[in-house]
Amino acid sequence: MITTKEEALTLLNYANVFIALDEDELETKQVINLNDAFYWASADAEKVEDDELLEVAQLFINYGWCGIYYWVCNKRGSLKVEFEDINRFIDFVKHEEELVVKEPNTDKRAYMKYEYTLGE
Repeated sequence: MITTKEEALTLLNYANVFIALDEDELETKQVINLNDAFYWASADAEKVEDDELLEVAQLFINYGWCGIYYWVCNKRGSLKVEFEDINRFIDFVKHEEELVVKEPNTDKRAYMKYEYTLGE
């Protein structure tokens, strides 16, 4: 489990989640590259502030890039994207996170009767 901002930053850097930027380009080097992720032919990125690093890292650990897309959409106000697969990824993480809230214990959660349909 990631417990510090430094650990989160190290993980996300090793996973190449952030764009490599020159130090003079922005005040933060923590920028997620989203080019062509949500819309065709789009130049897009999302800054990650220091106080957001733990949340982003945990979502990445739990869900990979699906967690990153979910985090960005939540930060931007739950936008719908052009690609149905990305929408399903985001929807999947949303439902799984709701399940974690309903039952935080992983042992109990494994045996819960809970179902959902993606894309609704």
